[in-house]
Amino acid sequence: MNDDDIRNSIEPELRDELFEIVKLVQSAPYARSNGICVVSVKRNEVRTRMPLDESKMNSIGFAHGAAVFAIADHTFAFAANLQGEAQIVLSSNIVYHRPGTGKELTAVSLRVSDTNTVSTYDIKIYCDGKHIATAAFIGFKMKDRIR
Repeated sequence: MNDDDIRNSIEPELRDELFEIVKLVQSAPYARSNGICVVSVKRNEVRTRMPLDESKMNSIGFAHGAAVFAIADHTFAFAANLQGEAQIVLSSNIVYHRPGTGKELTAVSLRVSDTNTVSTYDIKIYCDGKHIATAAFIGFKMKDRIR
């Protein structure tokens, strides 16, 4: 993604405030190598997408669980770090509802709670529009500003 794509993914009233953070998280090598891209950023919601190709499939032709978890984890990274305070995952849990078959995974975050030290997010993962998994993440605030 180029800077214009990143800027356009952010809700207009938040662009100046969040551009550098979104650009930083988007630049993560693991996310780039897997094609994970931010689709939209709002104050309490982040949407991402990742193409499904043969390298992200399991031996029986479904989206590999690791690929599904990867997009959930990176969506958490976007959402949890929007306030500029570095967070790491304390705990995560994922429930797979059905196999992923299709061409693209998307994930949508929802902030459930936010305190001075921890945050909680629910992430729903879809494959070509079908809800295939739900993940819960608890993040720990590191008290360091994101640079």
